[in-house]
Amino acid sequence: MFRFFSIVFLLCCFFVQIDNGFCQNDHPTFSSSDQPINITSKRFSAKNFSGGKEVTFEGSVRVQQGDLVLTCDRLIIMYDEKMQGTEQNGSNKKTVNKELQTASGIKSITASGNVKMTQNDRMAVAGKAVFDNTKRTITLTEGPPRLWQGPDVLAAQTIVIYLDENRSELLGGDDSLITAIINPVKPKKDKEK
Repeated sequence: MFRFFSIVFLLCCFFVQIDNGFCQNDHPTFSSSDQPINITSKRFSAKNFSGGKEVTFEGSVRVQQGDLVLTCDRLIIMYDEKMQGTEQNGSNKKTVNKELQTASGIKSITASGNVKMTQNDRMAVAGKAVFDNTKRTITLTEGPPRLWQGPDVLAAQTIVIYLDENRSELLGGDDSLITAIINPVKPKKDKEK
């Protein structure tokens, strides 16, 4: 079970690091890494709309921070002005409900198409991964999503990670079951003197 939670921790860290990587403010961050986030893709677009903005990376998207790597076909980051904590109205500051406050104003991050996240011997694959900053969840779907740590594997139709509740949920479907392959840890042999 510990191995599963370390894989879940990998996913949580990755999306929180992306969230904080796009944040340029004085709020405390959850990320322990001070390394830059490098993003490459074939196309980039950004658009503003009433109340927010959308940033899209498309085509061979690769996001890397240290040894943590995400690859996918498309990465969409949605910003919501209401989620930035305060709004300026003339000389008065209007405080937004605490439930909606985030460090960066990121509403969601959606990675889709051949999603793969790796760090050392841990890996997650899915057709789609959605970080919902309002609900504080990461949802893996399509493919079906699978998680590895070394030789251990978990698969389900849907994997939901609740960031603030320190819990995860694996869901099977009508025609699919949750599968887990967990290898026993081999005891280390004492060195002979």
